[in-house]
Amino acid sequence: MEVIDVLKRLKFATKEQVFKGIGAFSIESRIKAEKIISELIKNGDVVETARNKLALVKNVGIIKGEVSGNSRGFAFVIPIDKTDCEDLYVAERNLNGAVHGDIVLAKIIDKKSQKGRHKKNQSLNRSGEIIKILKRGYSSIVGTFHNNGVYYSVVPDDTRFAKDVFIQQDHTLSAQNGQKVVVEITRYPGRKDIAEGKIVEILGDASDYKVSTLSIVRNFGYSEEFPEDVIEESKRVPKEVKPKDIIGRKDYRKSICFTIDGDDARDFDDAISLKMDGELYCLFVHIADVSHYVSPTSAIGREAFKRGTSVYFPDYVIPMLPECLSNEMCSLQPNKDRLTLSLEMKINKNGEVVDYEIHEGIINSAFRMTYQKVTKILNKDDDLCKEYAIIVPMLNKMAELTKILIKRRDDMGQLDFDIAECQVVVDENYKTKDIIRKPRDLSDRLIEQFMLIANETIAKHFDKLNIPFVYRVHESPSEEGVKRFVEFTQALGLDGKKLTTSSRPKDFQKFLLESKNQLYETMVSKIMLRCMQKAVYFEKNLGHFGLACRNYCHFTSPIRRLADLTIHRIIKMTINGKLTQDKVASLEEYVHDVSEQASITERKADEVERAVDDLKKAEFMKDKIGQEFDAVISGVVESGIFVELNNTVEGFIDIDILPSDKYYYEERKIRLVGRKNIYILGAKLRVKLLSVDLPRAHINFGIVGKEDEKKLKKV
Repeated sequence: MEVIDVLKRLKFATKEQVFKGIGAFSIESRIKAEKIISELIKNGDVVETARNKLALVKNVGIIKGEVSGNSRGFAFVIPIDKTDCEDLYVAERNLNGAVHGDIVLAKIIDKKSQKGRHKKNQSLNRSGEIIKILKRGYSSIVGTFHNNGVYYSVVPDDTRFAKDVFIQQDHTLSAQNGQKVVVEITRYPGRKDIAEGKIVEILGDASDYKVSTLSIVRNFGYSEEFPEDVIEESKRVPKEVKPKDIIGRKDYRKSICFTIDGDDARDFDDAISLKMDGELYCLFVHIADVSHYVSPTSAIGREAFKRGTSVYFPDYVIPMLPECLSNEMCSLQPNKDRLTLSLEMKINKNGEVVDYEIHEGIINSAFRMTYQKVTKILNKDDDLCKEYAIIVPMLNKMAELTKILIKRRDDMGQLDFDIAECQVVVDENYKTKDIIRKPRDLSDRLIEQFMLIANETIAKHFDKLNIPFVYRVHESPSEEGVKRFVEFTQALGLDGKKLTTSSRPKDFQKFLLESKNQLYETMVSKIMLRCMQKAVYFEKNLGHFGLACRNYCHFTSPIRRLADLTIHRIIKMTINGKLTQDKVASLEEYVHDVSEQASITERKADEVERAVDDLKKAEFMKDKIGQEFDAVISGVVESGIFVELNNTVEGFIDIDILPSDKYYYEERKIRLVGRKNIYILGAKLRVKLLSVDLPRAHINFGIVGKEDEKKLKKV
């Protein structure tokens, strides 16, 4: 944005200087610039100083970020600007009415550790004060209704929202004591004011498995229902592809393509096909053309921007788009004509894309394949090979290409964090009946690699064009992140001394390779991942460190991700010659807004999905108290150790439950050391389940061994 560029250059500037810097000399251009400046101030990107000068917030010691509350009353401001990665501590007295989830501006008031801070936060070296609340994170919360005979209140489930909410008698919806409810906040807490609200939904009995999931989902502000204007607009979505929609598109319907997804998938974003051209692999990646049906200014488009992403739970999905699009017209269902944005790539034996074309297309998917079926076919299952004989040769060639692409990425230095993912299986009553490790077979990697190469090719193409675009960026680890990982490698006896912030992905990759089949293999992946910066969406191409590639974006999932949908719009404008110079400026602003919104909503979706998974795991373990399990140490802190079971369930062993010893915590080596016992990451243990705290989704274990058998019997 031009205004931002001027303020980056001048640091402080009057409006007149900004007008001059962006070439706004006419009355019309100045009115437009005034509007942009007002929006930047409203959004918290720019502030106006006491001397009536404009400045970027970061140039005046102000941080724009999201409040992360704490049950003890204090909070942290997590910077939205990815270049400012250090969180800001805020004491309760300096919150000034801000609560968990709010987007705020905060000023730094102390760059040293603040006295009285909780000991676990001593490592932070700056604290601050909230000076402006830009946007409330929660308009409603979920909690337990209480009627003590004198007044009504709701105790929030999320302890980071530290204050109870007072409810007036005529706003209770006749809720019963102990029920889970949704409260719309009518007054936020301040220094002297209590929070007030009204109950808008009664979820039901807290012991109901569906209610327990809904409580978390509602607490994060998610709803399955779409607004009325979206519902009305959805009714006008066509049921089939119209002849006029095909005009100008490349027709792929005579070529065999198919989808590969999980057994329970319903939204099929991508279909694939492959043929050989001499020694070249001609890979076709067809992606659902969602942008044909969803414009950014439509009710559906505005709601998609608001949601940012679909959110997936073990028992259901909250989609970004209405079902008539996500599961019907935009889903690449078998034997149905569907509109696509198609990428044709010619790939050589080294896994390099030597030529490519991008087309608006139309396909008719031949099969709805699953990972399980493809795995069996690649393993020569006779029955399935006969049933799908027409595509078996193609699948074998796809497997061949997949191995080539994996080798190419390995040679580039990609960081392949082979960390097990879990699948939570629920029954018809939403109760968890099993937790299993997701397989990572060649069929899974096949789709993974094909989507990666498609995303990389699209990003490279638009980087060359130098037009506004949404990139998926992953910057190199920070100095603090490198330091933490180096200390960890030294604790394992590995040599990480040469690692710096300028180290290449390949320099980190060697530690993943060296740890293969070692006791600490998973721990190396986990610790390295924690030391890395988080991948985000950004309007500038900063590369992707983890994938070891210069160009990357998200192009392949427009049904469920705002970033991909936005990219499709840009691609179509470009290939159809509709991206005129006068549209570039407005597109720059839109790309900036999408990048920020997509990053925020992705982070929120990850958080709620993780919270629900943790609850479901706790529910699964609830009736297994007293049982023993094999486990590995997945984390070590001063107060005890975390352990992970084979099914990915994680729990805690308090230091007081460990075998009797005098322990001290070696933070640098991430281990607890006693006179007789040492607990280090990756060590195998036999543990016993002691207790499960369902409301907090906390699981507690004890170690099974001769020395501590008596101690565990008392617990």
